[in-house]
Amino acid sequence: MKRLYTVLIALIITASYAGAQVVTERCWHLEKVQFLQHKQDFWRTHRLFSTSSRPMSGITGGFYNITEGQYGFGLGYKNTPFSDHYAGITTVFGWRFGNGLALGGGTGFMLYDFGLEDRESGWMIPVIGGARYFIGKQKNKFFLMFDGGFLLNFQDFSENARYFMNPGLGITIPLTSGTQLSFAAGLFTQYDYNFFGRIPDGGIRDSFINMRLGLVFGK
Repeated sequence: MKRLYTVLIALIITASYAGAQVVTERCWHLEKVQFLQHKQDFWRTHRLFSTSSRPMSGITGGFYNITEGQYGFGLGYKNTPFSDHYAGITTVFGWRFGNGLALGGGTGFMLYDFGLEDRESGWMIPVIGGARYFIGKQKNKFFLMFDGGFLLNFQDFSENARYFMNPGLGITIPLTSGTQLSFAAGLFTQYDYNFFGRIPDGGIRDSFINMRLGLVFGK
C-alpha cells in the first residue's frame, strides 16, 4: 500500500510540474506574440505619419510673409532729393525652404525727407526681390538677408526712378507657432539710372543705414 501511495504522489507531482511548464511556455509565447504585434503597430503608425509617406514628401518648408516697418538715415552727401532719411512699410511673400533659405518678392511704400523745412518730401514704391538665409535650428534664429529691386515714382518717373540693394543681418524671435518677431539692420543703397554709365561721371548714389522691425508669418 505504501508503494501505491508513493507512486500516486510521484505521478501527481510530475503532472503538476508538466502542467506548470506548459502554462509557463504558453505565457512566454503569448507575451512574445503581443510584443511583436505592438512592434508592428508602432512601425505601421510611424510610416503612416512620417514625412516619407506623406504626399509631396520631397518638398519641405512652406509659404511665408514678412511685413516690416523701416527707417533709414542717410550717410555722407545728403543734399540731393531722397537722400536725407526715409521711413516706410514693406511686405514680401515667398517660400521658405527646409534648409534655411527663403526667397520672395513684394512691394511697399517709402516716404523720403519728411519734416525738413528746406526740402520737399517725396515718395517711392519699391518692387522687391529678396533672399534670406536662416542660421541654425535654435528657436531664436539669426539670418542674413539681401534685398534688391526698383524704386518707382510715377510723378516724375525718368527723374526719380532708382535701383536699390539692401544687404544686412538680423534675428527672428518666435511669438506663436506661426508668427515670429523680426529685427534687422543693413546698408540700403539706391542708384539712379545715370549712375550706370549713361552719363559719364554722372548719376546719383545715396546710402542709408536702415533698421527693419516686423512680423514673419508662416513656417
